Amino acid sequence: MPPKELKLQIYYCGFHSGYHVDKFKETGLTPQPARKVKASIIDECVAFMECKVRQEIETGDKNLFVGEVIEAYADEALVKGERNVEYAQGDFPRRIYATRFRGE
Repeated sequence: MPPKELKLQIYYCGFHSGYHVDKFKETGLTPQPARKVKASIIDECVAFMECKVRQEIETGDKNLFVGEVIEAYADEALVKGERNVEYAQGDFPRRIYATRFRGE
């Protein structure tokens, strides 16, 4: 879960495919090893859910991945209530897809 301060990096990652760019390099985000899965976590985030893909469903021109959370954890200060974090809210997914696929 990224805090609001990462809004620009979130948008960048939503607009660009990891097949074409190194998102960590382009955004300055820091990869760290996850606890249970091979994919990296983002050090600047405050909470994490590591998942295993359990099913892939073809839905036309996209695929829907159904996952199972196998590990979840968060910043210790956040869990203890010693730290407050403001989260980005709004039309993030709709804006990404409306912009990215407009006119295609």
